[in-house]
Amino acid sequence: MADERIIYNGVEVVAWWPERIEAAQFVTEYEFEDGEYARVRYGDEDRPWPPGACHDCAVLRGQYHVPGCDAEECPRCRGQAIGCDCPHGDDEPLAGKES
Repeated sequence: MADERIIYNGVEVVAWWPERIEAAQFVTEYEFEDGEYARVRYGDEDRPWPPGACHDCAVLRGQYHVPGCDAEECPRCRGQAIGCDCPHGDDEPLAGKES
């Protein structure tokens, strides 16, 4: 059976996705071997994104991306967070275990 879909932030998402967006707003820093870095909010990235909600995780400008979003920028190297080589203290990617 397919997941129920709803409109959230003007984007069609699975019904359980808003909980992930809301939880992401409480993760304000990422920990690296050399310290903690404040996460980059959607719209504050070095590369520009078109207007509207994030194409991958449906957050609005000013919100933190859901960890694992392909548009999230690493706060340390400013590359793509899910694929950067920055040294994380716990050997987990920035995307987290569930992404």
